[in-house]
Parts: sequence; C-alpha cells; structure tokens
Amino acid sequence: MKRLILAVLGAAALTCPAFAANALPASAGGQAFYVSTTLADVEGRAADPTIYNIEGSTYFKLRDLGRLLDFGVTYDSAAGAVHIEPDAAYTPAAGESAAMQNTASAPANAVSTKQTFFLSGKPISPQVYNIKGNNYIGLRALGELVDFGVSYNYDNKRITAYAAYPYAKETVWNAAMNDLAANLRAGGGASYQIMAARYAPAVTGESGADWRALISTLRAVKNAPPYWDGGKLYRANLHWANALTAVLTNSTETAPPSFGSSLTALADADLFDNPDKSALQKDFAAMAGAYLGRSPSALSSCAVSNGYAKDAVARLALADEYTAAGGATANDRKAAKSYFSAEMAELSLLPSDDARVSYIYRLLQSEYRTGGSASWTTAYGRNGSVSSLSLAAAADWMFYEAGIPAFLARSYSAAWNIVYVNNQWAVFDFSKGGSLRSLDDYALSDTHPGSTLLLTQVMRPGASYYNLRTATVDKYFTYTNLTAKPAASARQMQAYIKAVNPNVAQSVLDMIPHYLSEGEAEGIRGDIAFAQSCLETGNFNFAGSAVTLDQNNFCGLGVTDNGMKGASFDTPQLGIRAQIQHLKAYANRQPLVNACVDPRFSLVTRGCAPYVQHLGMQENPNGYGWAADADYGVKILNILEHILTY
Repeated sequence: MKRLILAVLGAAALTCPAFAANALPASAGGQAFYVSTTLADVEGRAADPTIYNIEGSTYFKLRDLGRLLDFGVTYDSAAGAVHIEPDAAYTPAAGESAAMQNTASAPANAVSTKQTFFLSGKPISPQVYNIKGNNYIGLRALGELVDFGVSYNYDNKRITAYAAYPYAKETVWNAAMNDLAANLRAGGGASYQIMAARYAPAVTGESGADWRALISTLRAVKNAPPYWDGGKLYRANLHWANALTAVLTNSTETAPPSFGSSLTALADADLFDNPDKSALQKDFAAMAGAYLGRSPSALSSCAVSNGYAKDAVARLALADEYTAAGGATANDRKAAKSYFSAEMAELSLLPSDDARVSYIYRLLQSEYRTGGSASWTTAYGRNGSVSSLSLAAAADWMFYEAGIPAFLARSYSAAWNIVYVNNQWAVFDFSKGGSLRSLDDYALSDTHPGSTLLLTQVMRPGASYYNLRTATVDKYFTYTNLTAKPAASARQMQAYIKAVNPNVAQSVLDMIPHYLSEGEAEGIRGDIAFAQSCLETGNFNFAGSAVTLDQNNFCGLGVTDNGMKGASFDTPQLGIRAQIQHLKAYANRQPLVNACVDPRFSLVTRGCAPYVQHLGMQENPNGYGWAADADYGVKILNILEHILTY
C-alpha cells in the first residue's frame, strides 16, 4: 500500500534553520484526531496523541504517529539522526508507556530541531520542531513522506489519517469532481466502479491513479461545498468518498457528519434584515428545500405564506392569475393554449433545456410587444401589446409545457422568470429580452415577500446560492471585471464572426489576434473589447454605424452625437489599441504601457467603470459610462456568451 515519494522529497540532509514558534494545543481549537487502518473504515477510531497548532498547521509527535499508523521510527543517538521506515512495523522505544498520553495541555515553545532525518535510508529535510525534547512534524508533510491519506472535516473539526489510502495534496472542489458527482448520481451504485476508473486520473491529476487515489483526493478537498441528500446537507467530497468506499469495498455506507450550516446560512448574513425576517427565512427554507432539491421537476409541492403559493407539478402558478387580471376568460385561456399547441409540440422535441429556453424567447418576441395592458391570451398572434406581468405569465406556462423548472417573481409592476437552465438558476426578463445580470437599475419594492424573495434578496449581485446540480456554492450576478484574463480565444472570436457575418472582411479576421495582444499589454480583457466591437459595428457589417471599416475605428470612438464621423486610425492594430486604452481609462487609474493613441483618453473620469456592466451610463452608479443605451454592458456580455460557444 505504501509508495515512497523520494523523487520529490529526497534531498541532502540539512539541519533546518533554527527559529522559535508558539505552539498551541490543538484541543483548545476543538480539533479531534481519528485513525483508519482499513480500506472500508471511513470513520476511523478516536485517538488522543499530542498535537500542537503551529502557524495554522497541526504538528504531531513523530513517535505517536508511528505507533498509530504502524511505521518504523528509530533514533540513532550517536549520529543524532532519526530514521523513518514506512514499510517497517512500529517498535516501542525502551521505557515507552503502553498508554498514549496527550501532553499538550498548555502553549509551548517550538524550536526547529537540530537532528537529521532519513526516509528508508535516504536523507530528507522536512520542517520538524522540537517541543519539550520531542520531535513534532506536520501531519500532511509526514503523510506525503510515508504515504497515507489525510482529511479534515470543517464541520466537526475532525482530522483523520487513512493508513490504507495513498496521500493526496489538499485541494479544492473542481469541475472534474462536479462531473464525477453528476455521473454517480445519474448512474447509481452499479456505475461506481466504472466511474471511479474513468475519473480517477482527471480528479487526481495522475494518469495511473486508481479508485483509492480518487477517494483520497476527495477526502483532501478543502472546505468542500454542501450536498443535499435525504433532507440533509453533507460535504459533497465526503458524501461521495463514503459512497464510493461502501460500494468498492463491499461494506455498509456511512453518512458523513452533516454540513455545519443550514440552507439559509449559505446566503449572506444580512439577506433577511427586514421586518419580515422570520417569515422570509421560513419561506426561503421552503423554496430552497424544493427548488434546490435533488430533482426540481419531480416536486410534489412548495407552498409559502407571504403572497406566494406554488404547486411545482400542477403549476397552479401565477400565470392564470395574471391572465385573469388582464380581462381574459376561461375560453380565452383555452383558445390561447390551442393556438400554441403546434409550437409546444415542437418545443418538446428539442434536445436541451438551453435550446428550449431560446425557442421560447424567440416565440414570445415574435408574438408580443410589451408596454400595453392586454393579457397574453387575448393578444397572441396579433403582435399585441401586453403587460410585463402577462408576458412573464406566458413564459411561465411555456416553461411548464417544456418541462423546465421555473417560477415567477414580481414587484409592483414587473415580473421575472426564474429558470433552471444549463445546470443553474437564471433570471429572465422577457420584456427586455435576455438573461438579467444586474438588478441595480430596478427599484424593486418587496411587496410580495414570498414571491420576490429569491430575486430581490438572494439573487442579487454577489449573493451566494447553492447549485445542487454542480454541488457548488456559486455567486449570482457577479460583476465582470474589465481587468482580467480573456475567456475567449482568437479562434473562437473568428469562428463567431464568420457565423454571424459570413461576408466579414478577411482583414477583420486577420486583426482579431490584436485584441488579445493589445489587451494583454494593458491588462484589459481583449475578448470583451472584441464583443464591444461586434456590438458597435453590427458584427462588422457597419450597417447603420457611424464609422466605416476603412477608419479602423471599431468601437465608435469619438462619435458623441448623430452624424459625427468619429476618429480614424492608420492601421487596424492602432484602432484596437485606442479602444483598449479607452477601456483602460474606464477600468482603473493605472498608467498606459504603450504610448497613448486614444484621442479621448484624458476626457474619461479614470476608474469610473471597472465592470463591464457599468460601461452603460444607466447602470453605472455614478452615471458615467461609455454609452447611454440601456443595458449596454449586458449586451456586450451576451455577445461574449455566444462567442464562448464556438
């Protein structure tokens, strides 16, 4: 079971530099230590060795670990050397007590040891402290040397050493783990062996990794997200590590300790800071338990008290209520549903929820205009003007027909659809046409606390929410920085522009790499600059644009009024450089790297729009911005989303 990692840790024996540190008893922080010695044992047995915390890490008496994990520790007094033998049995020292005693009862002084260390006869140089005449070594450092697994549970502060499992470095929950969890959920226990073999290399990063290495890596995840199972929350990594262990060792599955917080605690602490706090918390728990449940589309019911009641299967939602309020009769509703029957049948044949949502969006845009007061059941087929409430009601009904988990949220005069698509909840405002990214421009009044709770309180910029499908705690409406590395490649940008504009000039395709190189030079996202150019030039068709291709001005720079021609540049690269520099003026106050070619650089209030969303004056909290169009930054991000699909 043991693997020696001498290639990484073997080195000439060096005496660690002598310095002192303050050592605190681990028990003072509530930590407990357990040891597992078999593959099937996921809990281990409680042990009470001497453990100190030094600068945030746990240090154990070396001989205590040798005894608990059964590896050799001997001391050569003549040479002042300690020998660690991973494959040898532990032998008690002369006069050693039969009972292990925890002597860490008070803070102590820790000094770097002066002794030398050998691992299987090879000199090594780990960080080892001498405390009261004994050697103390970090648990993870020793785990890597001797090759045993280590996990730490943040909910019950339990440290566990797994003698039968290989060492895995402390890591974080990642996309490969998400994908593994999704497949384990879908395939059940019969798929575990196949999935473990398939995902072990991807999750561990080692081509020859087996299921034991996979489980060790899962156990080593730092502060893993919660996972919902059977009405309780668990750490996702420990849930799946235990489930895999049970199946692959033919043993009984053991549930890990429950997640240390409630669902409401996943959100920011001040989310419920209003007079209806207790009622809102109750409603949130009811909706979160349902809409964040294992299978949202299979819910039996979800009812809350504050103006919101919903049957998630029968869909006795607010759709009919809004329709009736618009003056529609039962026959109107029946006729409307009959009118859309062919579209709903076509909708059911589409291969993905993403395609279905896009279909519904296009259908609603073709059938309705917003700004009126009519009901969706009386205005269909005539491009009638309807209220935003009624349009949201039409979308809600169509989501139901498509089998897509969704619900409505509303304020005094507007409504939104909260839709589960692409493995996450998204907010759609069909009256504006697209996915809502920022709520800053909506003066929402919480007049229906239950129905608007997730929108007005939880789904706000920067707020946390639990994404069950990916088992992660994600952020809603996080703002997109202009100063970051690009997400799209030059190839993706070229593929996008050829798809949306088959007649695009070759010179445009050739200049696209400049967006990335010029952006990198100034620390600005070149893919966002390209998406902005697509918006400003009509995907380089220049139809209706104030600038022309030969101006090499791809962002309308200098066009401040109708009829103005704007700036011109000698080469496409210089035009892109000017655009990048102008974006940098909005993004921060850092000096330019290249000589300034932006004729309007000095006119910008530096650093007034660090986020893409704030490039629009209407969304910028200070009223500054690149353009006066509503949702200007959101339009750029919508284009970027399309680019990233190529």
